[in-house]
Amino acid sequence: MGFLSDVLQRIRYGIGNVSYRVRSASYWVRSIDARPARLVLDRLQRMLILDTSVFEEVRDDERELKSALVVAASACLLAGFGSWLHWEVSAFTPENAFVNTFILGSLFLALMYGATVLLIYVLMVQFLRVQVDLLAIVRTMGYAAAPLALSVGMFIPVLYPLFALMPLALLLVAMIYAVQSATGAEPVKVVVSCLIGFGFMVLVLGVVAISSSGPEAPIGAGQFGLYYEFPGN
Repeated sequence: MGFLSDVLQRIRYGIGNVSYRVRSASYWVRSIDARPARLVLDRLQRMLILDTSVFEEVRDDERELKSALVVAASACLLAGFGSWLHWEVSAFTPENAFVNTFILGSLFLALMYGATVLLIYVLMVQFLRVQVDLLAIVRTMGYAAAPLALSVGMFIPVLYPLFALMPLALLLVAMIYAVQSATGAEPVKVVVSCLIGFGFMVLVLGVVAISSSGPEAPIGAGQFGLYYEFPGN
Protein backbone atom coordinates (compact mmCIF):
# COMPACT_ATOMS: atom_id res chain seq x y z
CA MET A 1 0.00 0.00 0.00
CA GLY A 2 2.88 2.36 0.74
CA PHE A 3 4.26 1.87 -2.74
CA LEU A 4 0.82 2.49 -4.32
CA SER A 5 0.32 5.64 -2.25
CA ASP A 6 3.72 6.93 -3.33
CA VAL A 7 2.88 6.32 -6.99
CA LEU A 8 -0.48 8.10 -6.67
CA GLN A 9 1.17 11.01 -4.93
CA ARG A 10 3.73 11.34 -7.73
CA ILE A 11 0.94 11.22 -10.33
CA ARG A 12 -0.99 13.95 -8.53
CA TYR A 13 2.16 16.04 -8.28
CA GLY A 14 2.86 15.58 -12.00
CA ILE A 15 -0.70 16.52 -12.95
CA GLY A 16 -0.56 19.57 -10.72
CA ASN A 17 2.77 20.65 -12.22
CA VAL A 18 1.43 20.28 -15.77
CA SER A 19 -1.71 22.18 -14.86
CA TYR A 20 0.37 25.00 -13.39
CA ARG A 21 2.51 25.22 -16.53
CA VAL A 22 -0.57 25.25 -18.76
CA ARG A 23 -2.11 28.09 -16.73
CA SER A 24 1.17 30.02 -16.86
CA ALA A 25 1.42 29.57 -20.62
CA SER A 26 -2.19 30.64 -21.09
CA TYR A 27 -1.59 33.75 -18.99
CA TRP A 28 1.53 34.57 -21.03
CA VAL A 29 -0.37 34.19 -24.33
CA ARG A 30 -3.19 36.42 -23.07
CA SER A 31 -0.66 39.02 -21.94
CA ILE A 32 0.85 39.42 -25.44
CA ASP A 33 -0.12 42.74 -26.94
CA ALA A 34 -0.98 42.14 -30.58
CA ARG A 35 -1.72 45.79 -31.29
CA PRO A 36 1.78 46.66 -32.63
CA ALA A 37 1.62 43.79 -35.12
CA ARG A 38 -1.86 44.85 -36.25
CA LEU A 39 -0.63 48.41 -36.63
CA VAL A 40 2.28 47.30 -38.82
CA LEU A 41 -0.01 45.19 -41.00
CA ASP A 42 -2.43 48.09 -41.31
CA ARG A 43 0.36 50.39 -42.47
CA LEU A 44 1.59 47.84 -45.00
CA GLN A 45 -1.95 47.49 -46.36
CA ARG A 46 -2.17 51.26 -46.71
CA MET A 47 1.11 51.27 -48.61
CA LEU A 48 -0.47 48.86 -51.09
CA ILE A 49 -3.01 51.54 -51.97
CA LEU A 50 -0.21 54.15 -52.22
CA ASP A 51 -1.00 55.89 -48.93
CA THR A 52 2.28 57.76 -48.37
CA SER A 53 1.13 59.23 -45.04
CA VAL A 54 2.48 56.01 -43.54
CA PHE A 55 6.00 57.42 -43.77
CA GLU A 56 5.03 60.54 -41.84
CA GLU A 57 3.51 58.43 -39.07
CA VAL A 58 6.58 56.21 -38.84
CA ARG A 59 8.88 59.24 -38.87
CA ASP A 60 7.21 60.67 -35.77
CA ASP A 61 6.77 57.40 -33.86
CA GLU A 62 10.00 56.50 -32.04
CA ARG A 63 8.55 53.13 -31.04
CA GLU A 64 8.47 52.02 -34.68
CA LEU A 65 12.22 51.42 -35.02
CA LYS A 66 12.01 47.69 -34.30
CA SER A 67 8.97 47.28 -36.53
CA ALA A 68 10.73 49.08 -39.39
CA LEU A 69 13.77 46.81 -39.06
CA VAL A 70 11.52 43.74 -39.02
CA VAL A 71 9.71 44.93 -42.15
CA ALA A 72 12.99 45.46 -44.01
CA ALA A 73 14.48 42.15 -42.88
CA SER A 74 11.30 40.23 -43.77
CA ALA A 75 11.18 41.84 -47.21
CA CYS A 76 14.79 40.84 -47.89
CA LEU A 77 14.09 37.26 -46.77
CA LEU A 78 11.06 37.04 -49.04
CA ALA A 79 13.14 38.36 -51.95
CA GLY A 80 15.71 35.63 -51.35
CA PHE A 81 12.96 33.04 -50.96
CA GLY A 82 11.52 34.11 -54.31
CA SER A 83 14.88 33.64 -56.02
CA TRP A 84 15.25 30.17 -54.58
CA LEU A 85 11.70 29.21 -55.56
CA HIS A 86 12.38 30.44 -59.10
CA TRP A 87 15.28 28.00 -59.49
CA GLU A 88 13.36 25.18 -57.81
CA VAL A 89 10.52 25.32 -60.35
CA SER A 90 12.85 25.87 -63.31
CA ALA A 91 14.03 23.12 -65.62
CA PHE A 92 17.61 23.88 -64.57
CA THR A 93 18.67 24.36 -60.96
CA PRO A 94 22.25 25.53 -60.32
CA GLU A 95 24.31 24.28 -57.41
CA ASN A 96 23.81 25.71 -53.91
CA ALA A 97 20.69 27.61 -54.94
CA PHE A 98 19.18 27.59 -51.45
CA VAL A 99 22.32 28.81 -49.68
CA ASN A 100 23.36 31.39 -52.27
CA THR A 101 19.95 32.93 -52.93
CA PHE A 102 17.85 32.51 -49.82
CA ILE A 103 20.48 32.63 -47.07
CA LEU A 104 23.46 34.57 -48.44
CA GLY A 105 21.40 36.53 -50.96
CA SER A 106 18.89 37.72 -48.34
CA LEU A 107 21.66 38.58 -45.89
CA PHE A 108 23.69 40.51 -48.44
CA LEU A 109 20.61 42.35 -49.70
CA ALA A 110 19.77 43.42 -46.14
CA LEU A 111 23.34 44.59 -45.50
CA MET A 112 23.48 46.54 -48.75
CA TYR A 113 20.11 48.16 -48.09
CA GLY A 114 21.38 49.23 -44.68
CA ALA A 115 24.51 50.63 -46.31
CA THR A 116 22.28 52.50 -48.79
CA VAL A 117 20.33 54.10 -45.94
CA LEU A 118 23.58 55.28 -44.33
CA LEU A 119 24.87 56.55 -47.68
CA ILE A 120 21.73 58.62 -48.25
CA TYR A 121 22.02 59.98 -44.70
CA VAL A 122 25.64 61.04 -45.29
CA LEU A 123 24.77 62.62 -48.64
CA MET A 124 21.98 64.60 -47.05
CA VAL A 125 23.95 65.80 -44.04
CA GLN A 126 27.46 66.27 -45.40
CA PHE A 127 26.94 67.27 -49.03
CA LEU A 128 23.41 68.62 -49.34
CA ARG A 129 23.45 70.30 -45.91
CA VAL A 130 20.06 69.00 -44.83
CA GLN A 131 19.21 68.54 -41.16
CA VAL A 132 18.31 64.86 -40.76
CA ASP A 133 17.39 62.66 -37.80
CA LEU A 134 19.20 59.36 -38.44
CA LEU A 135 16.63 57.22 -36.60
CA ALA A 136 13.76 58.92 -38.42
CA ILE A 137 15.25 58.09 -41.80
CA VAL A 138 15.96 54.52 -40.65
CA ARG A 139 12.33 54.10 -39.62
CA THR A 140 10.90 55.43 -42.87
CA MET A 141 13.41 53.57 -45.04
CA GLY A 142 12.65 50.37 -43.16
CA TYR A 143 9.05 50.55 -44.32
CA ALA A 144 10.19 51.64 -47.78
CA ALA A 145 11.84 48.22 -48.20
CA ALA A 146 8.44 46.50 -48.18
CA PRO A 147 8.13 46.31 -52.03
CA LEU A 148 11.08 43.89 -52.09
CA ALA A 149 8.73 41.28 -50.64
CA LEU A 150 6.90 41.15 -53.98
CA SER A 151 9.91 39.27 -55.38
CA VAL A 152 8.47 36.15 -53.73
CA GLY A 153 6.25 35.86 -56.82
CA MET A 154 9.25 35.05 -59.01
CA PHE A 155 8.37 31.36 -58.86
CA ILE A 156 5.54 31.97 -61.36
CA PRO A 157 7.08 30.87 -64.69
CA VAL A 158 5.48 33.35 -67.08
CA LEU A 159 5.30 36.36 -64.78
CA TYR A 160 8.68 36.08 -63.08
CA PRO A 161 10.23 39.04 -65.02
CA LEU A 162 7.45 41.25 -63.64
CA PHE A 163 8.09 40.14 -60.07
CA ALA A 164 11.83 40.56 -60.60
CA LEU A 165 11.78 44.14 -61.93
CA MET A 166 8.64 45.67 -60.40
CA PRO A 167 9.87 45.47 -56.77
CA LEU A 168 13.00 47.47 -57.60
CA ALA A 169 10.99 50.18 -59.35
CA LEU A 170 8.55 50.39 -56.44
CA LEU A 171 11.47 50.38 -54.00
CA LEU A 172 12.97 53.47 -55.62
CA VAL A 173 9.63 55.29 -55.47
CA ALA A 174 9.12 54.29 -51.83
CA MET A 175 12.66 55.41 -50.97
CA ILE A 176 11.97 58.87 -52.40
CA TYR A 177 8.78 59.24 -50.36
CA ALA A 178 10.53 57.90 -47.25
CA VAL A 179 13.46 60.28 -47.48
CA GLN A 180 11.16 63.20 -48.29
CA SER A 181 9.06 62.46 -45.21
CA ALA A 182 12.09 62.01 -42.94
CA THR A 183 14.00 65.09 -44.07
CA GLY A 184 11.52 67.58 -45.51
CA ALA A 185 14.24 68.50 -48.00
CA GLU A 186 13.75 69.94 -51.45
CA PRO A 187 12.48 67.36 -53.95
CA VAL A 188 15.59 67.69 -56.12
CA LYS A 189 17.91 66.91 -53.23
CA VAL A 190 15.76 63.95 -52.22
CA VAL A 191 15.67 62.47 -55.71
CA VAL A 192 19.40 62.95 -56.28
CA SER A 193 20.37 61.31 -52.99
CA CYS A 194 17.98 58.41 -53.55
CA LEU A 195 19.19 57.83 -57.11
CA ILE A 196 22.80 57.75 -55.94
CA GLY A 197 22.01 55.37 -53.08
CA PHE A 198 19.81 53.16 -55.24
CA GLY A 199 22.38 53.06 -58.03
CA PHE A 200 25.13 52.16 -55.57
CA MET A 201 23.07 49.28 -54.16
CA VAL A 202 22.07 47.90 -57.56
CA LEU A 203 25.63 48.13 -58.89
CA VAL A 204 27.21 46.29 -55.97
CA LEU A 205 24.51 43.61 -55.81
CA GLY A 206 24.72 43.08 -59.57
CA VAL A 207 28.51 42.75 -59.59
CA VAL A 208 28.46 40.29 -56.69
CA ALA A 209 25.71 38.19 -58.31
CA ILE A 210 27.39 37.99 -61.71
CA SER A 211 30.87 37.32 -60.36
CA SER A 212 29.66 34.53 -58.07
CA SER A 213 27.49 32.63 -60.59
CA GLY A 214 28.30 29.52 -62.64
CA PRO A 215 28.27 26.65 -61.90
CA GLU A 216 26.83 27.70 -58.55
CA ALA A 217 23.76 29.90 -58.20
CA PRO A 218 24.50 33.64 -57.95
CA ILE A 219 24.73 35.16 -54.51
CA GLY A 220 21.73 37.43 -54.67
CA ALA A 221 18.10 37.87 -53.68
CA GLY A 222 15.23 38.99 -55.87
CA GLN A 223 16.21 39.67 -59.45
CA PHE A 224 19.90 39.48 -58.48
CA GLY A 225 19.40 35.77 -57.86
CA LEU A 226 18.72 35.34 -61.58
CA TYR A 227 22.09 36.59 -62.83
CA TYR A 228 23.40 33.15 -63.76
CA GLU A 229 26.28 32.82 -66.17
CA PHE A 230 26.17 29.44 -67.89
CA PRO A 231 29.56 27.76 -68.23
CA GLY A 232 31.14 28.41 -71.62
CA ASN A 233 29.16 31.64 -72.20
